[in-house]
Amino acid sequence: MKSTSSLFAIVAVCLLFTSCENEEPPISFASNPGFFTKWVLSKEGATCNQGSTFIGSSQNQKIELNILKDFTYNYTIDGELVQSGTFFAKQGSITFSPPIHPNNIQLFSTYTFTGPNLFINTTELLNPGSGEACDVKRVYTR
Repeated sequence: MKSTSSLFAIVAVCLLFTSCENEEPPISFASNPGFFTKWVLSKEGATCNQGSTFIGSSQNQKIELNILKDFTYNYTIDGELVQSGTFFAKQGSITFSPPIHPNNIQLFSTYTFTGPNLFINTTELLNPGSGEACDVKRVYTR
């Protein structure tokens, strides 16, 4: 009987620790004001699942991602608004609604914020209607 009680206590403690994990809070202007700014695309490239690779074709365009304090964004190419919407960011993942890139095939993107640089990684189709998925890496600077 004593071993059954001990086993039950161990299981209960394990469940307590696993069910009470603290989820990372979303990023806010108060917790990370440097994230909320205008970002300029400086580099992009991709590796695709069928072996294709490419360096982004948008290198000759001025692409800006403006992340605003009210959790909205504006995406412009050469000063022209292409997309606007809302976003939700937690440490390591960000969701744009609607998605910034039309070929994006995942709900969220991963990102790394290192002060002067914002790295956003997405999974996108190589071309509209293509069956080839690509891991696309974009680097934005202030």
